[in-house]
Amino acid sequence: MTPAQQAAHDAAMEAAARTLGHACTFATLHATTTPLFQRTMRRPQSAPVLVRVVWPGVLLVCDPKTGDVLAESEPGKPQQLKAGFLPPAGQSPAMRRPGAS
Repeated sequence: MTPAQQAAHDAAMEAAARTLGHACTFATLHATTTPLFQRTMRRPQSAPVLVRVVWPGVLLVCDPKTGDVLAESEPGKPQQLKAGFLPPAGQSPAMRRPGAS
């Protein structure tokens, strides 16, 4: 790559990063409290749970009856439990049976 090509590439990368930063700020300002995705997940031998994706890409698993957050991911990492997350005591959806309180 010639110096001129490298300079053009660097300028394009900087412009893309700037645009992404502005878009992130825009999305943050205009994101609502409405989940981007929300569905009830049913599993055999377990109580149903509510699965939500909220801004900025956080996956939440909630008890549909109480609203308790049973699991929360790191932003943008839906399979990684949020650092320091503590589920409500005795509220594991795998341990409760449908209809149990």
